[in-house]
Amino acid sequence: MISTKDYYWVKKFVCLIFFSFSFSFSYSYCYAKDINKDQTYWILDKYVKNHQIKKHNNEDYPNNLRVKFENNVFYVNDSKYSVTVGKAESISKLIPENLLNSDLLKDFSLPKNEVHYIQFDSSIDSEFAKLLLPERKIVYLNEQLIFINQDMVLSFLKSSGQDSFKKISKAFPSLKLPYNSRITGNYVWDSNYNHFFYSVFNENEFYTHNIPRNFINYLELTNNKLIEQRNNYIFNISGINLPVIHKNIRPTLIEGIQENGEIITYLYLFSDNYELLDKLILKKVDGLTRKESHIDDLAQGFIYYKIDENYLIERQQRFADETIEIQHYKITKEGKFKEVPVTSDCYKKSASNVNNLQSKQSLLLMSNQGNNYLRFANGLDYDEFESRILTLMPKEKVFCIDYQRSFPITFGKMSSKKFFNNNELYQRYVTNFKRYNIDISKELEYIVFDNIDKSPLAKFLLNGNKAIYMKDTLFFVGENYFAAYRQPTESELTYQEMD
Repeated sequence: MISTKDYYWVKKFVCLIFFSFSFSFSYSYCYAKDINKDQTYWILDKYVKNHQIKKHNNEDYPNNLRVKFENNVFYVNDSKYSVTVGKAESISKLIPENLLNSDLLKDFSLPKNEVHYIQFDSSIDSEFAKLLLPERKIVYLNEQLIFINQDMVLSFLKSSGQDSFKKISKAFPSLKLPYNSRITGNYVWDSNYNHFFYSVFNENEFYTHNIPRNFINYLELTNNKLIEQRNNYIFNISGINLPVIHKNIRPTLIEGIQENGEIITYLYLFSDNYELLDKLILKKVDGLTRKESHIDDLAQGFIYYKIDENYLIERQQRFADETIEIQHYKITKEGKFKEVPVTSDCYKKSASNVNNLQSKQSLLLMSNQGNNYLRFANGLDYDEFESRILTLMPKEKVFCIDYQRSFPITFGKMSSKKFFNNNELYQRYVTNFKRYNIDISKELEYIVFDNIDKSPLAKFLLNGNKAIYMKDTLFFVGENYFAAYRQPTESELTYQEMD
């Protein structure tokens, strides 16, 4: 009786004997997993269908196609073939005129003169043969393959990996922490791929660096199946280096644009040699939701994130029912993301766990809690305000920052002249408040914030702890700043299920 181990070596020996007798023929009878199970397939770059042809002979075949070309051996899914590389004196000698002048090729850059091609023999699979040019040819442009036929045009790029990524990462801009995705900045032009990106801080403008699509397998942005690469198509991929942590872990923000125009952002952790250790999704419109994304049209993904100087990472996910889940992560010395509990002084009671889908360590806010934040009304919008979620709960006498830190408040009334203690400032604000149909010429109503002196917002409070609160609007007033934030309306506060 042959053991499993013996059978494996017998199978290898038979396969070896077969290759000895058929070196010049197809390798398709021995599967690639027996020959090179760790091979990296090439990346889909572009896919154009001929819409005049309603249905292909076999839709599933191109959707599951995986290809690779190396050392004159061509891998197709689990098979491989020996091929030759030839050269045509012009593209017209290779591609039929009706195809060459069709709209299918308008998005592909093809040389007009000399062009190389890959030649297959007659032993190839019949379904694969349908994807090729006449006489079983594929256009071969250095590290790019282009399949052309009447039905479609497919182009593939040679996959790049760890060593190549290490080289291009040196050109990424660097970003100091803390970072808050709510803060906007000035737009700057990125000449690498003609796209606008914004600077994080006005005084430190930068543009992101292009990462070719050759790296999407290495970055695990898709799997090897062509249908997945099409449905999750990402382009304009860029990278930003963050400060090294634990001496040998290199965090990198990587951002791409999906075909629907939405931006997706990840935080990657690399070793010194750029081995991929872990990654965490930070922003994605159609994130991990409770409902099917093709049914719901409300915000339902990862909408916001921030990273502090100690690499405490926060991300917020907004679901279709407008509940919000807040999660915190830290980076371990092994280069892994570890979720840590989220504490809140503002909301002791949060939404119930829906179908056990939320993390037990996260904070899940009900819709009326998540929507209960002050809306910007007028004045100057400062980064410190813009990057924070401010909630004022008059009945509870609590002011809350980012759903987590709470400060007790007290209400009072005072003569406006006494409040400002500066006649010029008093006169200015009497005029300003008339725009809101508020008369403070004699008296105003204000709030005192307790224990807020160590908060970044303290510098925007008169005397370090006071702000005006009238007509359900909070006014930050001072000699060099003014900002107004109103309470949400009932319709903004309450989730309304759509019919």
